[in-house]
Formats: sequence, C-alpha cells, structure tokens
Amino acid sequence: MRDTYSIIWLVAKWLFVVLVVGLPIVFTQWYRQYLKLPETITIASGTESGQYRWVAEELGRELTHRYGIKVSQLTTEGSGENALKVYRGKADIALYQRGTVELQQDQDGLVLGRLTSIGSLYSEVVHLVVDPDHADTPISDMQEFKIAVGPKRSGTELVAKYLLDQFHLTEQVELINMPLHEIRGAFLRDEIDAAFITAGVQAPLLEHLMKPEEDGSAVCVLTPIPFTDAICHKSGFLETYVIPQGMYDQSQAGAPSEPITTLAARAQLITSQSVSTRLIELITTVLNDPEFQRRARLNELLQGGEVFALEGLDFPLHPGSQHIYEPQLKPLLNVDFVEATEGIRSFVVSLLIAAFFLVKWIRDYRNRSQEHKLDHYIKKLLVIEHDQKFLDQNDQTDDRKRLQDMLDDVTDLRQQAMKEFTAHEINSDQAIACFVSMCHSLSDKINAKISRQRLDARLKQFASQIEKSATIK
Repeated sequence: MRDTYSIIWLVAKWLFVVLVVGLPIVFTQWYRQYLKLPETITIASGTESGQYRWVAEELGRELTHRYGIKVSQLTTEGSGENALKVYRGKADIALYQRGTVELQQDQDGLVLGRLTSIGSLYSEVVHLVVDPDHADTPISDMQEFKIAVGPKRSGTELVAKYLLDQFHLTEQVELINMPLHEIRGAFLRDEIDAAFITAGVQAPLLEHLMKPEEDGSAVCVLTPIPFTDAICHKSGFLETYVIPQGMYDQSQAGAPSEPITTLAARAQLITSQSVSTRLIELITTVLNDPEFQRRARLNELLQGGEVFALEGLDFPLHPGSQHIYEPQLKPLLNVDFVEATEGIRSFVVSLLIAAFFLVKWIRDYRNRSQEHKLDHYIKKLLVIEHDQKFLDQNDQTDDRKRLQDMLDDVTDLRQQAMKEFTAHEINSDQAIACFVSMCHSLSDKINAKISRQRLDARLKQFASQIEKSATIK
C-alpha cells in the first residue's frame, strides 16, 4: 500500500511540475494566436458609383498599407444587403445606413442580432429628384407617379417607402426598383417621374445625374422635402439636412440654385460580435486618423471627431472600438481570448484545486503512516518512567542522584523536542500537548521521590544526632 501511495505522490509532483512549466508556454502561444491579425477581410460596400465604395476602398488601401491585410470589396445593393452579409458571416465589416434594420423589421419582420457598431462616418442625404416637368410638384401631390426607389433591401428603398408612407402615398404611386446608376437613363426614357437617392453628397453618381442633356436641358431637378422636423421627430433615425447652394456644379441645369432642405441618416461602419477585437481596434484607429478622414472625404467626422462618431449608433459599440474611444476600460487581456478560454480556465483551475487536495491528502496520509517526530522522545520518556518505578522503593537506599539524573533527562528531552516544532505546530498539534503534559507529570513524580529521599536523609541525621546525645548523657 505504501508503494502505491509513493507512486501516486510521485505522479502528482510531476503533474504539478508539468502544469507550472507548460501552462505559461501554452498560454503565451495561444494568446499570440488571438492577437494575430487575419490575412484577408471582406468589406461589404455598395455600388461602384456610390460613396460607400469610395470610403470602403480608401479604408482597404489603408489597412493593406499599414498592416498588410488584404481587403476584398463585396459589391452589394446597399445598406440592407450589407447588414445581411455581416449577419450571415459573408462580410467582416460593412457600410450601413442608420435605421435600416429597424425599417427591415417593420416591413419584412427580419430580425438581425449580433451586430455591433464601429462608428459613424458621414451623413447619407435623401435626394428627391423629379422630372423637370414636375419641378414645382410637391411630394404630397405625386399621386400616380412612377418613383424609382433603388434596389431591393437598399437604404434608399427603405427610406423612400418610409417617407411615402408618412405622406400617405404608398398605395397611390408605382414603386420601381432599379440600380441607382440606371436612374438617369430611366429619366431620359420617361420611364419614371421621380426618384429617391440616399447617398453622401459627394457620391460620384450624383454629379453624373445632374449633368444636362446634349441640348443643355436638365435630366432631373432636385426638390426639397417638407415637414422635415416633424418627420425627424417621428422617425428617431432621420435628421434635418440642408444641401447648401453650390454643392453641385451651378453650370449644370439640374443643380439647385438655392439651399435644399431635406433629410439625412448617418452612414456607419458595422461588424459582428465575432470579429477579432484586435482587428476592430486597428480599424477604429484608422477611422480616427485625420489624414485618412481627408482622403476618404469624411469631412463631418473630421470636424465632429469622437462626438460625431459615437452619435446615433444603431448597435452597441464593438469592444475593439470601445478600447479606442474609452481606453480606461480596455482589459489587460484580449477580450476574444478571455471569452474563448473561459471553459479551459475553469478546467485548469478545477484541476489545480484537485491536485492541491490530492497532494494534501497524500501528505497527510504519509504523515499518519510514518512515525511522528515525537515518537522518539516519547519512547525515551517512557523508558525513564519505567526505570524510575524501581527507585525509592524503601528507606534503605539513597536514589537521589539517579532520580536527579532522570529529572535532568526529562528536561533535556522536553527542550530537544520543542526545538523541532514551530509555534503554529505546538499550538495545533495535540500530540505535542500530550508530550508536554507527560513531561510535567513525570517531572512532578520524580521531584516527589527526590523530596521524599531528601526528607528521609534529614530525618536519619536528626535521629543519629539524638542517639549520640543520649549516649553522652
């Protein structure tokens, strides 16, 4: 049995050594793996003529230049499709228009979870353009109009349907889904009377749309949207926006000659909760670089800074972005690593606790199975106790010297034993208390015999002196 427990004890010690030496190495390698950046990422942008694509391409070039990450641009029909791409894991990050998911939920019953925000970029402005023959027709009088609303599930379509519903026109107009770059041709062919285009004011397609025909006449004209304050108050995701005079080339017939009051929604960069925290930290750092903001034409972000970036987000901020905007909340360890290793950490802690109690049990067992450190002294004490029984048996012998030697031996044994124990052991080990009590008891017994021997010797001296005195007389 003792050999078995010796083997267990040896295995436990080696297991502990392996854990102590191996865990830091495994931990370091694993942690480096979680800090490693992906070689390739995908950005869901939009159409080639929109501002989404411009910003996405600038961001891709910057990530490749700074960190060597290859960026793949995914052409989509707009915000709604972008959100789906991120949700389904087909894109790592995407350009997104505020309010898109809310409108999709209302219209399609589509619920998208696990999406997070990186920050706002610029304002996506609602451009309502109409055929020049209807330039003076307000939106409330556009019954029977054929209205282009962009591709299906695009931000343009969702906002257009929302606005038409606010003016009670949804059932009174014909909605036509078409790519935004085809709208100019549709106007030229008289296939549509009006169109909604939700895009950044610097989107290339808007300049193309405003170009006049060969005879100098306008293809379409930009018209204001009334009651913007009321619509903003009701929607919660739109805001009033004024397109200043001169934003578009005034030499073009379709460019407005005065400021146009309309609506806008924030363009945001979104991602999934599962995307690397380290990657999002780097992307957020790039987005907040003034040089990048200038190249990507993110003038509102350049002027508004973090306040603009964090306003009006549809989703919770990704932990990677939080670490940049709120560095005091950044943990020591990578968040992805902590979450991924939660189960393993629990297992390792449980294993260490089990190993601790196993070692403690084996040690206690060995201590119980081995001779106690006091056993040697107790045996000597019992020998002294046995020997002293045969001393001081009668008054004919003088055993004082032998008894005194035994008393000194008891004192020496007690002192030697106490030197081998700490104060904590003396206080907690009942065997030590028992040994000390035995020493005291034996010392008292020997002292009593010594005292009796001394008393007998003195009485004999008195008796001898009395006898001598009686003889002289």
